[in-house]
Amino acid sequence: MNRISTIADQIIQISFLLLTILVPLILTPINYELFEYNKMMLTYGITAVITFAWVSKMIAQKRLFVARTPFDIPIGLFVLSQFVSTLFSMDPIVSWFGYYSRFNGGMVSIICYTLLFYAYVSNIPKEFGKKLLFSVLGSATVVSVYGVLQHFGIDKHIWVQDVQARVFSTLGQPNWLAAYLVALIPIAMVLAISNISVSFVAILFFLVLLFTRSRSGLAAFAIVDILFWGTLFLKKISWKTLRFPLIICHLAFILCLFFFGTGIPKIDKFIRQNQPTPQITPVVSGPVLESGGTESGIIRKYVWQGAINAWKSKPKNMLIGTGTETFAFAFYQYKPIGHNQTSEWDFLYNKAHNEYLNFLATTGIFGFGTYVFLICAIIFWFVKNANTLVVIGLFSGWLSLLITNFFGFSVVVTQLLFFLLFATAYVYQQKSSKLTYKNLKLNEKSQRFLLFLTLILLTVVLIFLTLIWYADKTFATGYRLSRAGQYAKAYLPLRDSVGLNRFIPLYHDEYAVVLSSLALGAFEAQDATLAGTLAVYSLTENDNALRLSPNNVNFWKSRTKIFYALTTIDSSYLPQAIDALLKAQALSPNDPKISYNLAILYGKLGETDKAVTNLLEAKRLKPNYKDAYYALYIFYKEIKQSTLAKDIIQTYLTTIDSQDSEFKKLVE
Repeated sequence: MNRISTIADQIIQISFLLLTILVPLILTPINYELFEYNKMMLTYGITAVITFAWVSKMIAQKRLFVARTPFDIPIGLFVLSQFVSTLFSMDPIVSWFGYYSRFNGGMVSIICYTLLFYAYVSNIPKEFGKKLLFSVLGSATVVSVYGVLQHFGIDKHIWVQDVQARVFSTLGQPNWLAAYLVALIPIAMVLAISNISVSFVAILFFLVLLFTRSRSGLAAFAIVDILFWGTLFLKKISWKTLRFPLIICHLAFILCLFFFGTGIPKIDKFIRQNQPTPQITPVVSGPVLESGGTESGIIRKYVWQGAINAWKSKPKNMLIGTGTETFAFAFYQYKPIGHNQTSEWDFLYNKAHNEYLNFLATTGIFGFGTYVFLICAIIFWFVKNANTLVVIGLFSGWLSLLITNFFGFSVVVTQLLFFLLFATAYVYQQKSSKLTYKNLKLNEKSQRFLLFLTLILLTVVLIFLTLIWYADKTFATGYRLSRAGQYAKAYLPLRDSVGLNRFIPLYHDEYAVVLSSLALGAFEAQDATLAGTLAVYSLTENDNALRLSPNNVNFWKSRTKIFYALTTIDSSYLPQAIDALLKAQALSPNDPKISYNLAILYGKLGETDKAVTNLLEAKRLKPNYKDAYYALYIFYKEIKQSTLAKDIIQTYLTTIDSQDSEFKKLVE
């Protein structure tokens, strides 16, 4: 059994190396979400291997063991807070598994990161730390080289975004890449003190940081760089030891700033006085908060206000929040009306773009408080124990995550760093492991049986994860065909994805939409029997989506679209379309588009008064909503209120856009 214990140790160490190397690199074009999904699934798989290797080691040694750390109570309370919020969540599926496209942050991922932390501090020797750090930096170097190549256009033809203006490499978003690199720059500089060639790794990371044009990343770097070097000087580490990496790195940083700038005009005008500053003009395919833009500060203010509104909305939310990772639904319910005046008024926000407010809104004061308690406990430990170069570097890198998370949110790679950097520091600082043991009374036969059972369970878990991954791949195929209008081709992959994983409401929702489109096709082909059957299947699948996620506004909108589409077959579906949209309105009361669409449906039903009322509400919610003004004009014309029709157009021209040529023609 000693050999099994040794093999388990080797598996654990190799798995941690693979975790830090592969997770930042992995992405596939065949999944629904290219980046985060694959990183999360790989993390789950490697965590399973590490956990079962740890269990096998305990069986081989006939004892249960886990390291006792100063963080046990803060971590325990934090995990408990997430569990309680998950139990009482407005959407338990999302709270357990994470929002479908973000994934990180759900209860399962929290359990995963906690297992990784305790597996590391309970099994990894001190000398392994530097090997792990070199693997982290090696992977980040590959990520950064790809980022440089992106800046010079190697894959610009692939992405909708202007990836040359703001690179994201293998992480999928510039701010995520920036947060990842800023956390690693201090570690690279620490290793450069003993090996000057590593300075070039730190310089490469900084160069790519500039290419991300991430303001939060640059701010975090500035703060952490001062903290890092300031701490080294306060610890009275000799100038002779520090001078070469300090001078080489910062001269290179200055040159990078001079040649490439920061992308922030107010700063670049001082450091690049005689050179034009390249402007960021990305092709926006997502929220400005994620793609950059002049309105990001204003939009962030409204998103943050929405988080606070959600938290204050009721006593339950103040205590335990709306549910782990349910910000998307919370924001719909409590978003400020002022957000409708921004360019992103109809965008979905599944994160608060502030990690702390996200915890406050979704897990209440319990979750937020325990998260802050955990952070304070880690900071207290670092301040007390940061007496070596490696620990100071790890602390500086870890601290940068707190700064970037203030203007954003954690993703898989940064959450891994959050737990692993302080786990590495803790083990590195300890003279010996503080393990708590409980001996097991096992004979060799029992050991062999338990080891076999452990192997079987690991195999089952890995097969289960593979099936989940394959279901996502299958769904992605159907989803893209559906969005291309190829409903007949989308049918089979969507049906198969639902069969492989019935617990993802998004699969049912998309399948329902496709079935309704196929029902219309059958009706147009004069096959009434098939059309009726497909219509029933469509509504059944939508029912399944809403049963799993009853507070998802988008699924109620889908239900409205389905019923409205089916009115071609049977006009009696129209009132049910209105009922579905009224439910969506209850879940998202400040969405002007819902009021607008309700008006259109009431108009179809011949209830003009209700149509006008809803259009006036849409205009109140979004005073510059051009479509609402035009629809009011049409309805006023229909009910022979020409004066009101003309007045509503004149109001738009006077208060919103006096140069609108289309509206000018209406009043002439």
